[in-house]
Amino acid sequence: MRNNDYIEEVQSVLVLCINYHNEIDTHAFVNDLLKQKSTNSLRICIINNNEGETLEPILSCLAKADPRVNVLHPGRNLGYFGAAAWGLQQYLAKSSLPTWIIVCNTDIELYGNDFFIKLFSFYQTDNCAVIAPAIYSSLTGEDQNPHIVKRPSCRRMQFYKWVFKYYPIYIAYQLLSLYRYKLWFFTLNPFSNFRNKSQSITIEPQTIYAPHGSFILFHRSYFEAGGTLEHGAFLFGEEIFVAETVRRLGLRIVYDPRLKVRHREHRTTGIIRSRQIARYQWEAAVYCADTFFTTRCK
Repeated sequence: MRNNDYIEEVQSVLVLCINYHNEIDTHAFVNDLLKQKSTNSLRICIINNNEGETLEPILSCLAKADPRVNVLHPGRNLGYFGAAAWGLQQYLAKSSLPTWIIVCNTDIELYGNDFFIKLFSFYQTDNCAVIAPAIYSSLTGEDQNPHIVKRPSCRRMQFYKWVFKYYPIYIAYQLLSLYRYKLWFFTLNPFSNFRNKSQSITIEPQTIYAPHGSFILFHRSYFEAGGTLEHGAFLFGEEIFVAETVRRLGLRIVYDPRLKVRHREHRTTGIIRSRQIARYQWEAAVYCADTFFTTRCK
């Protein structure tokens, strides 16, 4: 027990969870976090992306009930990583950089109550910049990590710009992707690599290209090396942005299936995306392709 106390003393965690009209899930997720063991060094920042000046009472109650919880309300929707970057900036204005920064959705559940004990125990040294845990989808039951094992080609990334530019083609792509287990040629998220269902999945940590965006753990070494959460798109493509930032800095991303969460998928954006969501996805595809995957890239 004294060893666990020592590990907790030297490792701190900041959770940046992004709420967007999802207060019930946010309340459940925060309560789940607070029930975890070894959480004296835990701080939770809820960044409320709801528009307007008023704050939902259910969120205000969370902050009043526990000093480890803070609710930040910019008054407008900053997007996913935009809100996370803003929340981290607010936090660092008053506090030092923690050991771990978790950026996540709020439709998440942690498996068991020892998630942080495992994290502290497995990673007592600075041997990776980003961790992708096992993220089990409530829709499929499948692990959404490794999100992308190997870096995609320039041709593939440029292709997405044209697929998502026209809404009817985009919807057709989404509908086809719902049958990915039968067709084996499509994925629900266009930025993930196809993986055959029969392919064996490692149970050991491994270095990968990109983590799934719903729950990402950043070690402070990512930020100390010059990493940032300042993504160039409002929504989507965060995984590619993180992967390319890590690649540029010469760091690494580790998929670790020993750390597990559950993702109640598509509570926020919906399975069949609206025209506005489709536009966000197209803008992200353009940003990622033109920023990181030009026709001359190798």
